[in-house]
Amino acid sequence: MSEYQHYQFTVDTPLTDGQLAQIRALTTRAHLTRHSFVNTYSWGDFKGDPRLLVETHYDAHLYFANWGTRRLILRWPASALPLDTARAYCAGDSAQSWESNGRVLIALESDPEDDVEDFNDLFGFEENDFDEAGGRDEAWLPSIARARRPVAEKDLRLLYLAWLLRLHGGELDDDDVEPSVPPGLADLPEPLTDLAAFLRIDGDLIAAAAQHSPPLAPRPTLAAHRAWTATLDPQDKDAVPARLLHDGAPQPLPGLRRRLLNSQPALGPTPPPRTVAKLRAAASAHKALRLGREEQQAAEERERAVRQAHEAQHRRLADLQHDPEAAWHRVGELLTPRGTRNYPEVVRLLSDLAALADREGTTAAFTQRYTRFIAAHRTKKALLRDLRAGGPACPH
Repeated sequence: MSEYQHYQFTVDTPLTDGQLAQIRALTTRAHLTRHSFVNTYSWGDFKGDPRLLVETHYDAHLYFANWGTRRLILRWPASALPLDTARAYCAGDSAQSWESNGRVLIALESDPEDDVEDFNDLFGFEENDFDEAGGRDEAWLPSIARARRPVAEKDLRLLYLAWLLRLHGGELDDDDVEPSVPPGLADLPEPLTDLAAFLRIDGDLIAAAAQHSPPLAPRPTLAAHRAWTATLDPQDKDAVPARLLHDGAPQPLPGLRRRLLNSQPALGPTPPPRTVAKLRAAASAHKALRLGREEQQAAEERERAVRQAHEAQHRRLADLQHDPEAAWHRVGELLTPRGTRNYPEVVRLLSDLAALADREGTTAAFTQRYTRFIAAHRTKKALLRDLRAGGPACPH
């Protein structure tokens, strides 16, 4: 497979002409708009510093390469996500956090040493089929970037997934203790599901962590919103529409929602935090149960398929018994054209004729005729292979 690297950036507030010129000076090949940057490389590399660009220009960055490396960088205003909160979850090699220019950023990385065979399946590529104009690969960042807003509204599931990324990567010791578990881990929205899939966070580990995660609180009603906004200072009320009109984007809304949620009563006592060792054990137990359920489902599907195949053959034999010679004639017709496309139907017809002979006690006669058939078509190696795999037993 050829080398392939993909860089993508996105921003909520449109870039200025000056900012666009700064980005264009770094690359002439990228597809660049005021809200996004997309570029791929099958040779060479991007000259810019993604971390610096998110500090200064963009809200989110995604990178992946076909040798396995995957990275995300996301940012928030420090007023929406305090650095101390981010560091409670993101303080390692695969999940880092820092503050720059009044913003808090987290960088997440998945870089396994083995098992990168999911590249084609995850990004929709085939060998020598890298679409530099864009494709399925470009759908990941717009989805994941939508997970930033709930964080600004006090939803910390993204940060907890970042901590699980550290655990999954082996960065934590068995006696390390998990940070606060946010509600709703058992019901992740699509942006967080995509984030977990992109970073290869173990689904069994997420399910085990969700065992201590309460359901999300119901969204406050319109009446509750009205009652709360009635308590706001008039200057607060005037500031929000003024900023909405001026900025043209709803940046003030997450802060208001966070304040409203902070005013709500606590949901109840939280379970004691678990050690990494307990979480790993719970993930292993969940995996064993999941594999057991999947094997049971697979066995039931196999039984259902066998039963349906038998029922279908029974219906065919009911028709076949009236004129088996017509089936033999049809076999000859199917083998008249050159090629192998009719072989599956030939195998099915011969199998049905063998089953009919067994049911009617004429197996000896069928075997004699089938032996002559095999001899007549001994040069059709593909047909003989298909018959050995799924047809009547080939006579020797």
